[in-house]
Amino acid sequence: MGLFGSIYVGKSGVSTMSHGIGVTADNLANLESTGFRANRALFEDMFGNVNTQAPPYNEKGLGSRVKDIEVLYHEGPIKQTESPSDLAISGKGFFVVSDGKELFYTRDGQFIPRKLENGNLRLSLPTGYDLLGWNIPQGVDPESVTEGVLTPIEIPSYLDGQSSSKIVLQMNFDTSKPSEETESSLFDNWDANNDPPLSEENYDFKTQLPVYDSLGNLHNLSLYVDTTTEPRVFEFLVAMDPSQDPRGQGQYAGALFTGKIRFGSLGELEGLEDLELITDVNGTRTPLNNFSEEGFPLFTVNFGSQSQEIALDFGVKFNSQTNSWERLDDHASTAFASPYAVLNQNIDGYPPGFFKNLAVSEKGIVQVTYTNNQEFSVARVPIALFGSPDELERAGGNLFKAIGGAEPEIFPPGKDSPGAIFGGALEGSNVDVANEMVRLITLQRAFQSNARIITTADQMLEDFLRQV
Repeated sequence: MGLFGSIYVGKSGVSTMSHGIGVTADNLANLESTGFRANRALFEDMFGNVNTQAPPYNEKGLGSRVKDIEVLYHEGPIKQTESPSDLAISGKGFFVVSDGKELFYTRDGQFIPRKLENGNLRLSLPTGYDLLGWNIPQGVDPESVTEGVLTPIEIPSYLDGQSSSKIVLQMNFDTSKPSEETESSLFDNWDANNDPPLSEENYDFKTQLPVYDSLGNLHNLSLYVDTTTEPRVFEFLVAMDPSQDPRGQGQYAGALFTGKIRFGSLGELEGLEDLELITDVNGTRTPLNNFSEEGFPLFTVNFGSQSQEIALDFGVKFNSQTNSWERLDDHASTAFASPYAVLNQNIDGYPPGFFKNLAVSEKGIVQVTYTNNQEFSVARVPIALFGSPDELERAGGNLFKAIGGAEPEIFPPGKDSPGAIFGGALEGSNVDVANEMVRLITLQRAFQSNARIITTADQMLEDFLRQV
């Protein structure tokens, strides 16, 4: 190899080291880029044609070149943030995002709720790429959603009100109250023309039952309780405000449902009896024979928007197969010689609400909370895992694209998956500053050495030409 060859070899070294310094500079520049994956420049030698019959000095080294820019996929540090929509993957895998046309993959979990034209919210990167996941239908166990079509995760910003359909009421009925000498029922004493429609001397206990109509508006039902002529048997009456009764005006406006509740000698709940629905303001009563699927008596109420059925659960249900009542010991009402009391009251239904915040579990379940304190699981964020790093290429913006028709496996995150998700956290860059600085110094020295080869060969050539 002559002097000119040495210049070209030095030039290849300078070019190769320049590329290496550029890769290191890019790594250091992205030290604070969320989810950034460091690169490593790999070099190889260039070798001339080898004549096996020639002397060894005819085997020419032609310098070096960049063989490949390798992406380092090891995990970066995870840092807690103040935003619950920030997500980080602990372990292997990528988030799947889309611009509406193509799929991309990223470890950058800096998602924000982006408002759509329809008012709903969509989890997206600041650059506009939407996070994809599996939608969770209402009433479905979120952890059972492990596959399906990936679609943008959309969060309803407004939650319609839900009408009440069940009243769970665990009470103690006071057996110290003497039984009535003559039968005088709550129904008989009800008169909507009076205010109140039932005077205090006609009942022993009263409690309010707040329920919601089909529009999510709050209304109060009243439950009246009184003793009967039979020991340990109490009567009850469920009523609404007579002025809100769409059935009209009359003595029995507001009265909805009446019956009796029987207890055993030890205060245990035995069952309900003489259940009747009050169907009009004239006091027409019909035996109740309509029960919920769980076996609780159903009564109907209309607050003006539409009729709704409500199940009343005192802690006992009717078994239609055995034609008998079954006590539910976990919340059965009791009858002891102590004051009337509501021990537990749980009524479903809720008013309308607006989006308040969200949280994402390690299993990728997106749970949304609304201003009415209702919580719903709306979607599940999956993890995409590729079999080989060679199946991905950089696409900019901390994104990767699949190449060569590569298809990732899609996993639900969690304990038995390649990765788990941390909500309210971000993964930092996996760049190792110490390694990069050492590499930068090494590349700088190599660059200087190759530059010296060029200047030395040039000086030797100049000396030669001066003597010719």
